[in-house]
Amino acid sequence: MPIAVFCGIIFVALGLFTFNARAGELPSSASKPSLTTSDLPRNEKPPLFDPHRKSFTCVYQNQHVPPVDPQAELWFQQALVLDNPDIYYEKRDYPKIYQLYAQAADRGSWKAMLNLASLILSSYPGVPQHDPEIAIEWVEKAMRLGVPDAYDMMGTYHQNGMIKGGNANSAYAFFQRAADMGSPSAQAFLGFRMSGSYDSPDGEFWGNSAIGMKMLQCALAQGYGDAAYDLGGLYKGTTPESKLQALKVLHEGVKLGCAKCASDLASEFRGFDLASGNNLIGHVDTARAERYFKLGEALEHYQGRLKLPNLDEVLPLPPAPLPKWDGNAKTLIDAAKPVNPPAK
Repeated sequence: MPIAVFCGIIFVALGLFTFNARAGELPSSASKPSLTTSDLPRNEKPPLFDPHRKSFTCVYQNQHVPPVDPQAELWFQQALVLDNPDIYYEKRDYPKIYQLYAQAADRGSWKAMLNLASLILSSYPGVPQHDPEIAIEWVEKAMRLGVPDAYDMMGTYHQNGMIKGGNANSAYAFFQRAADMGSPSAQAFLGFRMSGSYDSPDGEFWGNSAIGMKMLQCALAQGYGDAAYDLGGLYKGTTPESKLQALKVLHEGVKLGCAKCASDLASEFRGFDLASGNNLIGHVDTARAERYFKLGEALEHYQGRLKLPNLDEVLPLPPAPLPKWDGNAKTLIDAAKPVNPPAK
């Protein structure tokens, strides 16, 4: 059977990382008069996407990004604190968030550059700048720094029609370049699309599972939790070994913030597909299902910003016994979160 195909365009979520600019100010590198249109990173011509490629070398994004400036990182983290999912979006201080991202980006924070570009393209109230051209220029500045995720975001802009002359061919060329450079989001996207059992006639997916799986595994190894969801689906099979492999990778995805992984495991522990013999567990475990369900709700709320490295302390895989739990979702989440030293 082919892999499940999802439709629509990739959207870049706000809050992952971005660049910074003052309201109304263009990125300094994008305002140099000596640049011609063909010189702009948006108009690069990466090699065309090859869905039937024979090899892929796993590269980590952290090997290619510039070093972090401590002051820029402080401003970036302060912006993230203000952009708190627990605060209703209309009550967040977006002018201050924008300012902090801008300050961080001016000191070379590529994460601030990309988050700033996403903020500019958002419809959030109070954002000082909503000019798509400026968002593109911040992504281009991150591209000049060699940031793989910036190439991935530019691919999205090509696919969305934000770039003159952009189309699916140019978008996938950027996605492929980003994946080869180490972008985990590009690796996960292309890896899933290439992991079919045959080529889709409409070009939605391709039968190159050997390379597709390598891309997904590389993305997961970098801590990209959503790759675990696709890998778990691909690992599922009829043998006890394949089911155990899928169970473990989905559980790892929950640790890395994958809400879909938690929801999937909640269904499995409730007994989904038990009658057909395709259930990963082989029996119903409502206690574990409830915990995965609660965690899935929290992970969905935080959109990848919540990690649960201590998940096994409160929700180990069977046959390990379940620790006691008072039924409070916050208690469960707090016990699974990383242990951070007190803030200075």
